[in-house]
Amino acid sequence: MIGVRDARDSNRTMASELPDDPALLVLGKIRTRGLAQVVSEPELELAVLLMHNYVPGSRATLEARVADRRFVIKIYADDPSAEAEVYRRLAVLGLAGDSGPRVPRLLSWDRDQKILVLSWLEGPSASQLVKDGKGRRAGELAVAWLRAASGGDVRFGPRHGCGHLLYQVGVSVGALTAANPVLGATAKRTAKVLERTQPEEGTPHLVHGTLYARHILDMGDGPGVIDWQQFGQGPFGVDAGMFLATISRAALRHQEVADEATRATEAFLEGTRGLVDPNTLEWYWAASLLHLAASGLKTGLRTQPILGAHSLVGEAAWRAEHPLASSLLEGGAQGDVPRDHA
Repeated sequence: MIGVRDARDSNRTMASELPDDPALLVLGKIRTRGLAQVVSEPELELAVLLMHNYVPGSRATLEARVADRRFVIKIYADDPSAEAEVYRRLAVLGLAGDSGPRVPRLLSWDRDQKILVLSWLEGPSASQLVKDGKGRRAGELAVAWLRAASGGDVRFGPRHGCGHLLYQVGVSVGALTAANPVLGATAKRTAKVLERTQPEEGTPHLVHGTLYARHILDMGDGPGVIDWQQFGQGPFGVDAGMFLATISRAALRHQEVADEATRATEAFLEGTRGLVDPNTLEWYWAASLLHLAASGLKTGLRTQPILGAHSLVGEAAWRAEHPLASSLLEGGAQGDVPRDHA
């Protein structure tokens, strides 16, 4: 993560405990020589480092604290040049400032060491807002970001259109089938519906690629959007569907926040009229639900489906088979998924 998603999170590792990962050699350099020797910033000599996210063999995210300043240190196994470029392009569009919709500022980066240094964004995530009884605010923040992103012509990165999503769906189906054949069979039927009903994509735009509710922070005067490593170009439905899928997941996992999840969905769909085609939104929503249902299985981190996977696949099936069935997409109130499909 790039900002504090939940101030109550205590799952942090001190710098002295940084892992020895042969794919992320910079971690070892920081542990033994200090951050200042790696990024050539003398003021970081006294930095306190905290681990916020670590995927063995792939990436790590650290927080550096120096006096009252905070930075993000992102370390990768692969070349981060493309991610550095997307931060630069968003900054040119005015989307890396100190107010309004924004992303972290790129402070420095090193291609050889595969490291990015970014400004720190702090605020509750949209997912936390839903839990805190502020669902409508969560939906409004997501709308504000998509509206801001639509104002610039940034076509950069790999294609993230329907073909990319269908590939992800196929991988998800395979993972779900291996873990639970019955669940996999439902997912496979849904995938066939999605393949048969693949929508026209239209003009591609810059998309985040994994616009989970936890990647949108409430900065007070607008959204901050973090974790851009999966960015690409595609229709806005890609990000809209993923945001809505994560809101659906929150409601399915935690029934006590179902009403707030509904408010988030209502605010989002009301605010994106004219920006996201309602004729295709259910398709992206369903594809994203299948992707989330297989979380952990595709990377080998899990051997059994996540809690609520059956409900996620059930909702995906319903949305794929009932395009425009939601009255919300027509401008009314939330169109509920039938209880026997949720």
